[in-house]
Amino acid sequence: MRLRWPVLATALVLLVSACGGGSSGNGNASGNGGLGGGPTTTVPSANNADCSKPRTSSEVGVSPTTITVSVVADVQNGFRPGLFKGSWDGMTAWGKYINAHGGLACRQVVVKQLDSKLSPTDSANAIAAACSNSIATVGTTALFLQDVNTMNTCKDKAGKATGIPDIAQLQTEANQQCSPVSFAALPTSSSCPYKGTGPRTFRVGRTQYDYYLNKFKGTPLHGVFAIPKDTPSTIASTMPIIRAENKMGILSDQEFGVSGTAIQTDYTQLAQAMKSHNSTYGRNGLDYKGTVLMRKEAQVQGVNTVKVWDCSLQCYDKRLIQEGGSAVEGQYVWLNFLPFEDKGHNAALDGFLQYDKSPDGFGAQAFLAGEVFAQAVNDTVKAHGGDPNSLTRANLLTALRGIHDFNAEGMAAPGIDIGNKVGSTCLVGMQVQNGKFVRVDPVEPGTFDCDKDASGNLKPPVVLTIDPAAEYHG
Repeated sequence: MRLRWPVLATALVLLVSACGGGSSGNGNASGNGGLGGGPTTTVPSANNADCSKPRTSSEVGVSPTTITVSVVADVQNGFRPGLFKGSWDGMTAWGKYINAHGGLACRQVVVKQLDSKLSPTDSANAIAAACSNSIATVGTTALFLQDVNTMNTCKDKAGKATGIPDIAQLQTEANQQCSPVSFAALPTSSSCPYKGTGPRTFRVGRTQYDYYLNKFKGTPLHGVFAIPKDTPSTIASTMPIIRAENKMGILSDQEFGVSGTAIQTDYTQLAQAMKSHNSTYGRNGLDYKGTVLMRKEAQVQGVNTVKVWDCSLQCYDKRLIQEGGSAVEGQYVWLNFLPFEDKGHNAALDGFLQYDKSPDGFGAQAFLAGEVFAQAVNDTVKAHGGDPNSLTRANLLTALRGIHDFNAEGMAAPGIDIGNKVGSTCLVGMQVQNGKFVRVDPVEPGTFDCDKDASGNLKPPVVLTIDPAAEYHG
């Protein structure tokens, strides 16, 4: 298989989807301004386990003193060396954070790093390796994890084909998304089962779009959308978001399919379309680089009618500002975890930043996957009367299916339903102002906008059933 730049777009579009879908959870909502207030001090640890009980090797990857997990990520490759090294770093930081606070189930955590190398074969081999020595895969960031048979049928210590729990950062393939043993830390809320083609039901949150519609009330929002066209996965991940926006009132002037290999002049036609339509809205579904090129070309072409330049998690990247300069001023970016600028307002975020010396968005999401694992371990032990030897893959899967209100001690958006694979609609809105990422919604550090209606109720997501391929006309 020949791998090119477009592969990266797949991952980043999946991140966009993760930011958009789901149902908001309950919590201490305080108006439309956010949920949650101050620093969180509760840290997952061995506190609910009876550590006076002699420990055994209760499962593959569990010894009397350690719990071993593997993080499978595309790192070394000829296409983009170090692509998802942030996932390795984030999981390593999580392990140090957990061990510094007592470990899990009276044991210390060991994090193994496995490289899937942007290859279906290496992805399958990495899962097989984890099956043999780890209780779970955590922080999985493998774009070509197409064959999940080993994941689904991995034998446990007793020889039963229980499967190996997978707590993923990215799930690019429908097979992984719908696997009974794979759970995303930030679910995309797409329906399962699904074979990869035809109609599928999607849930897309309203939060960032309601923010725009309220802020620019009286100004019709309509614009140009750049759709990453290189793979079916990128198209399938993008079209539900666009169609949901259309339903909410942000209309399409034109939609263009754009390759991840595009250069700035490839965006000339998009900029000219914006001028001819007097567009007030623009969105690029590719990685941060696509947004930089789109914004630079719009600046060259003299586009001056756009009120909202919209982007999701993929644009939360310092390179957006470094490479975009004045052209990306005013860019909106939406996150489903607390921004690094909130340091000092959340214990988990502070732990991540303390132990990850080169933090990025992939590292933060891997850390959140670790937090899902920690909650599942603690829930398992608690459900078995504090027995530290209750830690098995089967029990861990039961615990994962029972997590319906995850928020990683407040670092992640509240109300993530891990067990039902439904994300939260709560987000943090950032904007590039004077060359920096600045909180704009809500402005209070440590909080999320959970999008309430006039009566104070959380707004449900837009639910739509479409065939993404049929909706694509780029």
